[in-house]
Amino acid sequence: MKKLAKQIISSIARVPPVAKAAYQIHRYSRLKGTYPYYRELFIQNGQNSRFDSTTRARLIERFEAIDNSVRVASTPTDGLVLAEALLSTDAPGDIVECGCFAGASSAKLSMVAKLLGKKLIVFDSFEGLPEGGERAVHARRKVKEITKGWPAGDYSVGLEGVRQNIETFGEIAVCSFVQGWFNQTLTEQNLPPTIAAAFVDVDLHSSARECLVAIWPRLANGGIFFSHDVAFITVLQHLYDRELWANELKDFPPIFFGAGFGVCDLAPHIGYMVKGADVSAEYLKNLTLDK
Repeated sequence: MKKLAKQIISSIARVPPVAKAAYQIHRYSRLKGTYPYYRELFIQNGQNSRFDSTTRARLIERFEAIDNSVRVASTPTDGLVLAEALLSTDAPGDIVECGCFAGASSAKLSMVAKLLGKKLIVFDSFEGLPEGGERAVHARRKVKEITKGWPAGDYSVGLEGVRQNIETFGEIAVCSFVQGWFNQTLTEQNLPPTIAAAFVDVDLHSSARECLVAIWPRLANGGIFFSHDVAFITVLQHLYDRELWANELKDFPPIFFGAGFGVCDLAPHIGYMVKGADVSAEYLKNLTLDK
């Protein structure tokens, strides 16, 4: 009986349309949850986007050149998560990045900003992390590995190094840079009046809080606040502090997608909040890779 069933399935699979469908199912079952799977999703999403599959494939080629050439603290899937959300949002305003390390994420964001006709404003000390002595508790790792100290001066290649990487791999013309500590630079004079999206990768919970307080009031309705520190419980505690939202931001905290564990196993540190009590479920879903 089993032999007969296999023969029938084999015969059906030889019919061209069925064979193609069977191949796709087999292919996706093998790739699901891997970078090639998300890569293909990102390209296929161009079928229902104003940024078509050809544009997206070219973007990925440039992203992968960065991943292969620049010191990077994020994953290739992080880049796809960011790009998909940004290409799918209709929020007005420019893009802000806080914490850029060697400029790999900046270069990727600059490409997307150019496609969207937006500016990218990069905030960083360009001297690495400040003195702070904070320790981050990691939600994903084993007990013996859940804490990490942040040495002062870590994650820095200097402003010129960042500029060079963006000039080589990204779109430097849409970028501007603000050097200094966040509590001194995230001001009305330096921030754009309206922000469509912010990507914050700052490691320290004190810095994450400073960024949220400065950026959230300027974030447009439907705008996205990304954090690359959502696997650190102490960062989440500060970003979701009840008194912060009630007294300083004067807003109701939205869902923090990816809180604690990231949006998927290949993007374990990235999560985001979308501003606006009236944003629809359809809008939120459209921001994701797996629509």
